[in-house]
Amino acid sequence: MINDQVIIRKMDMSDVPYVYEMEKQAFADGFDKSMLYDEILYNAMAHYFIALKEGERIGYYGLWHTDPGAQILNLVVNDAYRQKGVGKELVSHAIRFCKTKHIDNLTLEVRPSNQAAIRLYESHGFKIAAKRKHYYKDGEDAYLMNLELGVKP
Repeated sequence: MINDQVIIRKMDMSDVPYVYEMEKQAFADGFDKSMLYDEILYNAMAHYFIALKEGERIGYYGLWHTDPGAQILNLVVNDAYRQKGVGKELVSHAIRFCKTKHIDNLTLEVRPSNQAAIRLYESHGFKIAAKRKHYYKDGEDAYLMNLELGVKP
């Protein structure tokens, strides 16, 4: 279970090599390094956060704040820390972050085959809102999941 030793902080330039390696492992079409640097330096909509335990990076998420809503672009937890509450804490952090920004609607896409992620998002109140046919490069569909946060801008 996650404990007080896990810290979530805003991503900085020193985190890019870690996130890049995790993107390569987790997603066939993840961000490359230059895209990640651009996201941090130039994209005012982008917000990325790193989870750390005892100084070790153990996960991250990124979202775009596209007023009045936001979209989680990616959320990854190191294999060694899965099923230990880190993903749950990252999603909770994303929700809290959105509420502080008065964001009313949070969305994400997830593969129907990723049942663990779907259960995680559903445990936070996300609902499947639509199916996007052949969304991923390999032809798999995506579920669009939505969470109404009840915060009016």
